[in-house]
This record gives sequence, C-alpha cells and structure tokens, in this order.
Amino acid sequence: MVGTSFAGWLASVVLCLVLMCKVEDLMTRKVLTVAAEADANDAAWGFTMKGVSGAPVKDERGNLIGILSKSDLVDPGKRSSETDERVTARDVMTPLLFAARASDPIRFAARRMVETGAHRLVVVDDGGALVGIITPMDVLRGLVEAKIDPRDFDAI
Repeated sequence: MVGTSFAGWLASVVLCLVLMCKVEDLMTRKVLTVAAEADANDAAWGFTMKGVSGAPVKDERGNLIGILSKSDLVDPGKRSSETDERVTARDVMTPLLFAARASDPIRFAARRMVETGAHRLVVVDDGGALVGIITPMDVLRGLVEAKIDPRDFDAI
C-alpha cells in the first residue's frame, strides 16, 4: 500500500510539472552572466565562488551571444596551454544557446534540454531580455520540493 501511495504522489507531482507548471515556477531568477571579454580564468573562479557550472555570455551591448560552461573552460580543443595569450570567455564559449520563455510549460523546457543535450536554457521575456535560467537540477528540485497536495489531482 505504501508503494501505491508513493506512486500516486509521484504521478501527481509529475502531472503538475508536465501539464501545469511553467518555466517561471522553477527557473533561477538571479542569473550570473559573463562579459564576452572577461578572462576565462576569472570566469572559472567566478563559477566556483558562485557554485554554478555555466552562465550566459553577453557582448559589450548586453546581447546574449553564447553560453560558457565549466566544460568549455577545460576543453583542450578550445584552450591551448602552449600560448601566453589571454583567453576570453568569447574564445571558449559555446556560441549557441537555447532559450525558453518564462510562460512556457515546464514540459517544453524539459523536452528542449533532452532533445538538444543542453544543460541550461536561458529564459527570456517576449522582448528577448534575459529574465532567468533553467537547468535539469531546477526541474529535479521542483519534483523534490513540490508544494503540491496530491489530493488536488483526485478529480483528474
């Protein structure tokens, strides 16, 4: 009986996340960003200090131009230890980013992360301005910390 109760609860939480929750319900609103010309070593230090594994990169006009991750920072194909040249975030970032809107269903964001292999999606408003970021960990945290009463779904 306990297994059935847990299964019912889990199904209710998943139902909420898949059908009802929006990206804005789970996203991180205070987003660390990295300037394109920032030193890559400084960015790595900033990630460590802030406890994040990646961040959107902005150009000098504030436009989003890519994503910098810890993986980018250690990729030997992107960084050469044979040169003394300063390496910037722009030099090693991934110049492709995937986005979601805050009003999108969470299932859209989860599907996009699965289909693209992205570890984070930038969240933008209708004008394209950065308003948050969502990661697989945010989705898992939504499952674990769900403040949903399973009885709300009895009628479904």
